[in-house]
Amino acid sequence: MQLLFIFFLEGSRIRFIFGITVLLADAANHALFGSRPGDWGQSVAESVAAFYGALLLLQGSIELGVERGFAVGGDNDAGIISSEIDDGSRNKEGGSSSRMSDALKVNNVAAGMIQRIAETITTFTPATCFRFVDEEMGVLYSFGLDNDDAVNIDADEQKRLVKLCLDAVSGSKGGRVALPSDHPASKLIPDAATRCILVQRVNGFNGSRGCMIIGSDKLLPAFTKNDLRWIGQLADYNNLMSKS
Repeated sequence: MQLLFIFFLEGSRIRFIFGITVLLADAANHALFGSRPGDWGQSVAESVAAFYGALLLLQGSIELGVERGFAVGGDNDAGIISSEIDDGSRNKEGGSSSRMSDALKVNNVAAGMIQRIAETITTFTPATCFRFVDEEMGVLYSFGLDNDDAVNIDADEQKRLVKLCLDAVSGSKGGRVALPSDHPASKLIPDAATRCILVQRVNGFNGSRGCMIIGSDKLLPAFTKNDLRWIGQLADYNNLMSKS
């Protein structure tokens, strides 16, 4: 069976188009064939359609933000590495570095998604360091600006520290907490990035629990509400994509 490819209809665009189509069709159905009193079936169907239409628009918005965050260039982007997946790449000018575990390398889709999330967060928020960690595998991906040395901690200690992070964030309804600079999790990031340590809960690798550890050389007030909301949306994006 051959599939028809429509130019430009890919990525976030297709989610926007189908999301808008679903919402318009739902509105037209309600206007032309309004539900009668007691007709709960149509009301439920319309509500479900509206929910999934809005969900498609949300997914499209998140994907569009990630795409733009990954592709936008500028004077400050000299420190952002290319999209090529590598476990120890470093910008020629020493502006940024990334490291990827062997376990993550086998999944190019997940690796590329996490890399884009890391670059987006460190580009558009005060964050200078990013770690994607898993309770069963420790540190899977590292990205940092300037001097971001490798995590020189054995796997068992990494898992212990990750569990402490997950325990700290478990009581948060929003799935995010700020940790003090002397928290044991600070061992997972450079000293220069421990003035503010954010832990955002996400789905881990292969169905396990995980979190994003975000460090900065600035204090927590440097992160605006939009910054924190953006981090949460990227976490939602990771969770949605990890289930698909």
